[in-house]
Amino acid sequence: MSSTASPSFDDADDIELSFTTAPSSQPEPPGFIKGIRSWTRPFVLMHKIPVVKRIWVWVAIMAVYTIAVDWFAEETFPAHMFKEFSAVSSSGIILGLLLVFRTNSAYERWWEGRKLWGQLVNDSRNICLKVRSIDGIRNTDKARLGELVISFAYALKHHLRGTKPSRPLPGVGVVSDVDAQNIPVHIAGKIFELMQKWRRDGQVDGMLMLQFDRHALAFMDIAGGCERIKNSPIAISYRAFMRQGIALNLLAMPWYMSQSFSMWWCLPLVLTATYFLVGIELIAEDIEDPFGYDGDDLPLDNICAGIRRTVGQIMKFEDDSEYTRSMDLPRFDFLKGS
Repeated sequence: MSSTASPSFDDADDIELSFTTAPSSQPEPPGFIKGIRSWTRPFVLMHKIPVVKRIWVWVAIMAVYTIAVDWFAEETFPAHMFKEFSAVSSSGIILGLLLVFRTNSAYERWWEGRKLWGQLVNDSRNICLKVRSIDGIRNTDKARLGELVISFAYALKHHLRGTKPSRPLPGVGVVSDVDAQNIPVHIAGKIFELMQKWRRDGQVDGMLMLQFDRHALAFMDIAGGCERIKNSPIAISYRAFMRQGIALNLLAMPWYMSQSFSMWWCLPLVLTATYFLVGIELIAEDIEDPFGYDGDDLPLDNICAGIRRTVGQIMKFEDDSEYTRSMDLPRFDFLKGS
């Protein structure tokens, strides 16, 4: 292999999303106008919020339920019967505190995952920069290390998502059934083997090995940290209690609000409460496992593509744009019923 070898990586879902806009000849809007736009976009572009696609079903159900409750209560029960029922609303304070804790716990997991993948980007760059600067290492070995570093990022992405690449990753080759259970560990082992080979051949000395070893060890620390997040979800009992609290509050809300407001006021208030209560829970559910495909999950495809570009630039790779597809592996969650 020459130093210009072109490794091919996975996968079909590696579509790089760009949130930057092309330079415009129009002048920058005033700060006031810019601020107004930043507050109106969440409403104008509400359909682009990832979780909205799941909330609208619950909002529609609550709309039908609220209308039915208003009609039933008005036709069947005297107006004063549910007057004291408004005391139920005091439980909303407790529910609000629980939702804050739920959201903070889920976001902490999301942010920790982002820091781990940011560390992977940094260590991938650093080890490749250090290896490239050593004249004693052959170009073919430098290219092989670059392949393994990039393959480790893609393998970790698949491992966390419960998928597997449909083609062998560059520099890794065919993986046995035993090694396929944790491909990142298998690739990290190959990185250590390659560095040990350099030492045996006299290409690097002990001091350089210590510098390389620090970054190689960081790969497995990152994988272990991500596995901790993936395999240690928030307790099922806690999630179940949160959903019970949200459901009971929403079911009770139309009964006591219909006694104080007309339908034209009651319905918007109930639907607004449903939107935010259910939405916060669904967002927390999405980001507590930040390695999936949802819009609120970490952009692992973009991060892997960034590592690929950077390492290719350092190690003089050419991008041949060959991708493979990923295959879903089953996952089970008691509360999700799948």
